[in-house]
Amino acid sequence: GTVDDRITIGYEPGTNIRGMIATASIPANTLLIHTPASLILSSGDDDSCHMVEEIIHELKMGFQSKWQTHFDFDDSAATRLPTLWDRANGPGRAKVELQGLPPTGETHSHIDWYLGSCKEGRAMTHWDWKALMIYVTRSAGLGIIPMYVLLNHHNGRINTKLVVDEEGGLSVIALTDISAKEPIYLTYARAGSESTIDTFNTYGFVEDYPQLWRWDDEKLIKLSQENEDHAYHRYGSDNHVALEPNSHQYEVLVISPTLAALLPTKEVTQILGNAQRSLEEWQQLSVAHHANLRASHANALHDSAMALLNKLPTTIEEDEVLIPDERRRLEMMKEGGRAYVSK
Repeated sequence: GTVDDRITIGYEPGTNIRGMIATASIPANTLLIHTPASLILSSGDDDSCHMVEEIIHELKMGFQSKWQTHFDFDDSAATRLPTLWDRANGPGRAKVELQGLPPTGETHSHIDWYLGSCKEGRAMTHWDWKALMIYVTRSAGLGIIPMYVLLNHHNGRINTKLVVDEEGGLSVIALTDISAKEPIYLTYARAGSESTIDTFNTYGFVEDYPQLWRWDDEKLIKLSQENEDHAYHRYGSDNHVALEPNSHQYEVLVISPTLAALLPTKEVTQILGNAQRSLEEWQQLSVAHHANLRASHANALHDSAMALLNKLPTTIEEDEVLIPDERRRLEMMKEGGRAYVSK
């Protein structure tokens, strides 16, 4: 494999977030990383259970595995995935604090899938846990790809694109000019297919802007059952190609603290994970999008969001006071060795 000598492993400026950083200016279309098929850990088929089994096999090989150095560098065991939240004696504090908000009901979907589909009721071993966390947080479509997995996610500042070669290898290519000290970003959620909630549930972090928030309620579920094309009526046009809804659920694409697109179309979301837009470009697109959005559907989204918020035990203003206090408490408990944030 090859890695451009102008990128290195480091920390994003002003944070403790590890990733790949440019050490010098890099022009667009530069080959940053190439991983040949021989260095990609794969099960050879599309079976996810087989992929986890392959990871377990290589982990047990220790230094005899050519992926051992990669495994030693892996920190997925320290992840804050919701699937690791304690539920031994009920839902656990972290799940309770979701207050019914998404991803409530889906927090342990990864472990439930593995237990049901792969373990078939058998207890998980230490190897199962470690391999599953690597698979969930590090696996790409081709498998486990060394170096590539060190690239962080950012749908607003993505500056790379991926190319699979005929031999099954993967190339990471600069999508834009990259400045010195700039992080190298890819995407974990392309073109609006996954929401910010999905990203949090799979990777354990809330992504930076833009954020795509998605939910539904009983009324919308019933409407979807009665009319599968109902979402197309959100827009004041019969052009279903140009105005195709990104999903049939309620969605808000939050671009910045002061700018959002309600019930976005695929045209609005398709750039996520594929390219960058300036704030001015987002503003122009948002204005044009809302000009086609029917007021009745915008009002329905508002009513659903307010109904959801009104069910919560605390208000947004109360949360703004409670959350900093809770963070300080957890940090103090961590320092004293008496708390585990993942639980």
